[in-house]
Amino acid sequence: MSEVRPFDGIRVVDLSTRFSGAFAARLFGDFGAEVVLAEPPEGHPLRHEPPFVDRGDSKDNSVIHSYANWNKHSIVINDADELEDLLATSDVLVSTQTDLEHLNRLQQQLPQDAVHLTITPYGLRGPRGTCPGNNLTLSAHCGWAAINGYRDEPPLAMPRNQHGIVGGVMGYIAASAALRQRDHRTMTERVDVSEVEAFTLTAHPWGVAAVYNGFLTSRGPSGGRLRGTPGPLWNLSDGRMNLGLADFHNWTAAMDVCGLPEAGRRPELIPDFGRHSQNLRDVVLGLAESLPNLNRWEVFHSLAELRCVIGVVQDVSDLLDNDHLNARDYFPTTAVGGKDVRSAGAPAKLSPSPWRIDRTAPKLGENSLSERGKRPTTVATSKPNPINPASKPVSEGPLVGVRILSFGQAWSGTFATELLALLGADVVQIASTKHPDAFRRISNVVPPGIRDESRNQHPANTQGQYNAVNLHKREIDLDLTDPIGQDILWQLIPRFDVLIDNFRPTVLPKWGISLERLHEVKPGMIWASISGYGATGPYSHYPANGATTEPMAGLSSVHGYANDEGMNTGGLFPDPISGYFLVATLMAALRHRDLTGEPQRIDLSMLEAVSSTIGDWVMQYDATGTIPKPQGNQHPLHAPHNMYRCSEDDWLAIAVENEEMWQALVSVVDAATLLEPKFNTQAGRKQHEADLDRIIGAWTAEKDVFELEQVLNHNGICASRVVPLSDVYARPDPIMQESGFLQSIKHPEAGATWLGTRAWQFLNSEHAPVKPSPCVGQHTQEVLKQELGMDAEHYLSLVSKGISGTLDEKRQA
Repeated sequence: MSEVRPFDGIRVVDLSTRFSGAFAARLFGDFGAEVVLAEPPEGHPLRHEPPFVDRGDSKDNSVIHSYANWNKHSIVINDADELEDLLATSDVLVSTQTDLEHLNRLQQQLPQDAVHLTITPYGLRGPRGTCPGNNLTLSAHCGWAAINGYRDEPPLAMPRNQHGIVGGVMGYIAASAALRQRDHRTMTERVDVSEVEAFTLTAHPWGVAAVYNGFLTSRGPSGGRLRGTPGPLWNLSDGRMNLGLADFHNWTAAMDVCGLPEAGRRPELIPDFGRHSQNLRDVVLGLAESLPNLNRWEVFHSLAELRCVIGVVQDVSDLLDNDHLNARDYFPTTAVGGKDVRSAGAPAKLSPSPWRIDRTAPKLGENSLSERGKRPTTVATSKPNPINPASKPVSEGPLVGVRILSFGQAWSGTFATELLALLGADVVQIASTKHPDAFRRISNVVPPGIRDESRNQHPANTQGQYNAVNLHKREIDLDLTDPIGQDILWQLIPRFDVLIDNFRPTVLPKWGISLERLHEVKPGMIWASISGYGATGPYSHYPANGATTEPMAGLSSVHGYANDEGMNTGGLFPDPISGYFLVATLMAALRHRDLTGEPQRIDLSMLEAVSSTIGDWVMQYDATGTIPKPQGNQHPLHAPHNMYRCSEDDWLAIAVENEEMWQALVSVVDAATLLEPKFNTQAGRKQHEADLDRIIGAWTAEKDVFELEQVLNHNGICASRVVPLSDVYARPDPIMQESGFLQSIKHPEAGATWLGTRAWQFLNSEHAPVKPSPCVGQHTQEVLKQELGMDAEHYLSLVSKGISGTLDEKRQA
């Protein structure tokens, strides 16, 4: 295998001031690009972001800087001429500023074939383009805060910087996709990524499903569990764990493990199918009494061997000691403040082209402009197996010409392939009516919110979760338990560039699929997989889902109200995170394949993908020995920074990040108490945060949330109404409509509904209209005819045998 890395020969200039931009630039460096962090004399803002390993005077002690800025060089830019010289040698520029005039000046200094990636809170389009935003306010705006937390308690933001992780990986994906078309452009491409739109996609299916089902809220957050209610995290003698109770296999044996043998022998609960509709209250109450007498790891391994979906709540110290993660060599070493520490590793394993840390985060100005004066030279430029992006109209997207055969199921795999399809790839999804997608069988009835007697509607085609994450694809129905179906699969595979699945690691190998065989039938094939724990390691055969991966990955240990012990989020964050990182890794694999012709294997473990989003927490613990805990809605530096109740039971997220915002807030609130000397400094405001929250809470209590949000935004203050998740799609934001993110997509059976689409815009390229999610097997005959030349008679014979066909065709047969 060659020593080429995917982005060898690419220079990325990082002019960001936000976490999202720094993270996007770092991802290019993780796959071999030369990344230049162009800093002002005072350094990148993340250098001043707590937590610090040693307060001191050093600008190198920030854990977050060390995490977001590794694999970079640092140059201090003192004047415009120095910056112009650097920009003239760049392939990708990353910026997070919102001043369009400034951005246009920067873009004019870039080479014609360069890509200018902008990542901002709301995107550059529309009247909200210059509004500030952060993790607190964007969590509120996209629906996450409304479904997090406990009922009758304040809405809860996602853990720190998760908006930046999501915005950054989305920015990297879009910019690396744009690079694929650089030889076919006549002007620099600007890629405009919205953090809030990218973040919105991580809770998307549940909001769409709420609209489909008619579960609409009028005002206020959507609520959550009452504090103290048993589950979804259960107390055991030595910690907590999550149980996917309704989905347990081997129910009788599983209940024996849990200390409830009587419940295990209740005949109505033994079958897996239908248990969701049963009343499990007695079982829940019984578990609350029996589990505290048991050991969490003994229960975990016993139930996992029984194919029960289960997860232990691991804090960061548990993660670093975890036998599975260490067996997969997950934790790399980096440094913070001169101290060697471990961090979370690659979100997905890519071979033969690895993700790795080549350089720790740089000291301020440790490099010079003269060192970086020329564009780096690509190690290998031969393209024995290139994808030709000019073979179809560029307007179809930068991935035009890339062909993907997908076994994606439920959310993680289907979300990944939806992103790829919306970027222009031709995605053909393989489905089976014998084993339908879990998102197609959420319910066996047509949801009441879209029921329409004038339409031919089938439950499998009208589930909101499925229709939210399968846009712009084609779907074929193929029974792969039949030898004829498997033979057709092997005829199809050579017609594609990428094979994607999110099955258990043992499924595809049973069908004879291996990277070596794929390379034989289609040289340079990429095989990308998502599974709970990855294809290797002692847990590789254990089942997992989003609800169990959150605690296993450490996310639940840092999510929750301040001073609490942690909790799961209100959605299934691991699924979209895994989808995002699969696509990110695939972008590197495609480039490596094009340079070398080598096949590529992507092994994404949901456990590792989610753990990589809290890599800074891992570094913090390894450097200090203090186990991180939830921070709630508070920030370690800024105050006010919280959720405040308004009239009509609405809530407003308000965050002040600098002195300018504070002075603006003082003028808006017009309260004499805010002029007290104790609030004059950032440190004073943080010290007296409780008093500050009481004053602001009293001010917001009787005011309309919509008016307050508008006034505060107009004055440059981070503020957002806590939007109920269903409102995102039932009462769509006009600005998200204007940007093209929220679109009314007309589905042949579900009708027209508002759906989230592209969280990015290529400002110098058109975008193809978004196609609705497919009905079951909708494109089977079309694909088999185009790819295999199959005639109608042959196709109908497959339908008659139950091997293929749409639902209507099978009913008629």
